[in-house]
Amino acid sequence: MAIVLGAAGCDSLLDAELPGRIPTVLLDDASNAAVLGASVVADFECAFSQYVASASIFSDEYLGASGNASAKQWGTKNIPEGDPVNERAACTTVFGAYTPLHTARFQSEDILARLNGWTNEQARIDLAPLRVRTMVLGAYSYALLGEGFCAMRLDQATSILTPAQVLAIAETKFNAALTAATALPGAAGAELANLARVGRARVRIRLGNNAGAAADAAAVTAGFEFNVTRSADATSRYNDAYWGLTELRHGSVDPAYRNLQVGGVKDTRVDVRFGPDIGMLPTAFDGVTPLYVVNNKNLSRAAPMRLASYIEAQLIRAEALGGQQAADIVNARRTQLSLPTYTGGVDEASIRALIISERNREFFMEGGHRFNDLIRFNIAWKTGNDQIGAPYGPWRCFPLPTSERIAAGG
Repeated sequence: MAIVLGAAGCDSLLDAELPGRIPTVLLDDASNAAVLGASVVADFECAFSQYVASASIFSDEYLGASGNASAKQWGTKNIPEGDPVNERAACTTVFGAYTPLHTARFQSEDILARLNGWTNEQARIDLAPLRVRTMVLGAYSYALLGEGFCAMRLDQATSILTPAQVLAIAETKFNAALTAATALPGAAGAELANLARVGRARVRIRLGNNAGAAADAAAVTAGFEFNVTRSADATSRYNDAYWGLTELRHGSVDPAYRNLQVGGVKDTRVDVRFGPDIGMLPTAFDGVTPLYVVNNKNLSRAAPMRLASYIEAQLIRAEALGGQQAADIVNARRTQLSLPTYTGGVDEASIRALIISERNREFFMEGGHRFNDLIRFNIAWKTGNDQIGAPYGPWRCFPLPTSERIAAGG
């Protein structure tokens, strides 16, 4: 028997080659520790890529513009709870992150248990970096499940968890990962500690722990950035935001993002172009919607995707601190980008609007940040009909599949 594992995909200091298949009997062989650790990375990267594509179109960054009925449902938030694409989408599709995220979550926990049961001598490598990386990515899997889904069932549980309960689990996972990362010497330990701090800050701000979020964010090293890798070698490794929204034209950038400015100056963080201006077709998949695409990120099947960064940490810190301190953080970033500085009010409502806007621009088509903000700030979603008359549905988060509710007895 053989177990199928995804293609390799690791960041900087922790690269590892991953074969496509490994016999199941060898899963308990310590000499395969590096391969098993890389499989965790591959599964998480697949899940993250699909989460980004799904969240980008679901949160109105893109108009749904597909001629495919299932893909069109994502653009109009009309996903049935029993929809098989929502429940069983694999890494060879564009939309639907439920199964990929649970695969990544399970893999992280299963492989971590194996790694913890082996010694360096048995594995013939230093296991500590593999363990920490596996812990951090597992925590991110929980974080995305908690952020994006309306409710959650884990494993064989007979209860349904709220998003806050899932995020609380994510925080405990980040706690353990950060403790392990700070004990890891050298650049690998520093990189993973930064990754864990950004993730925990993101979870903490969502849970209302502003002080904890600010502390984590402040500890992130200036210039830090962590990307997940993508590749044109296999469908499961494609950058889904590019493949699905640009190449397959399932979406078109929403008009709200096509000419963003700051104080009358073009905001270079969101560079949107009309299809024919960059050698593409004039209309999206549906043959009706004018095609507008992003031209400064996710530009190929192999384009890396940003998971966490110092920039994200600083905006979390700004949100947590509020007031003039928040404005100063935003202005430091704007100055770096040669954009006009913010001169508006520093009251709570003004700063909240500022941070939401800045995060939306910095991370357009990245990481589900817009999706997360829409949910947690209860921002108005589109209603009525879309650009071709299709009605918008009721969902304001990804629905938990009906089969999971039935299995939980509810």
